[in-house]
Amino acid sequence: MRFLIVDDDESIHLYLQVILTPYGECVTAKDGAHAVEMFSDALAEGRPFDAVFMDILMPGMDGHQAAERMRAREREAGVVKEKRFKLAMITCVVDDTSVDRAFFNAKASLYIVKPLDRDFVVRELRQHGII
Repeated sequence: MRFLIVDDDESIHLYLQVILTPYGECVTAKDGAHAVEMFSDALAEGRPFDAVFMDILMPGMDGHQAAERMRAREREAGVVKEKRFKLAMITCVVDDTSVDRAFFNAKASLYIVKPLDRDFVVRELRQHGII
């Protein structure tokens, strides 16, 4: 499996890498624009990401915008629904608008509120078929 971790906080990268490395390769990005570029390159190379862990509040392009652009790239590339990446929003934002946008616009699989708890994260990832 290939995971893309997108967050402007490097401690989140390290924390999720500890959790996810036993299950596959972890790649990180510090902002939405770079993540979309990395995602597009991986798709074009035939090595797409299986799951993306996306923060919402980041400088420049936020997580919603980045995730929506990634979904658009999948559609443009003709990726069938069953092969689309799983999206886990990881954020401190818990308002209804943000949650709705994550699930309806970006087709998120799950929404995890920070601070992250390892046992909870692993349980949620298993329950949603990500690991």
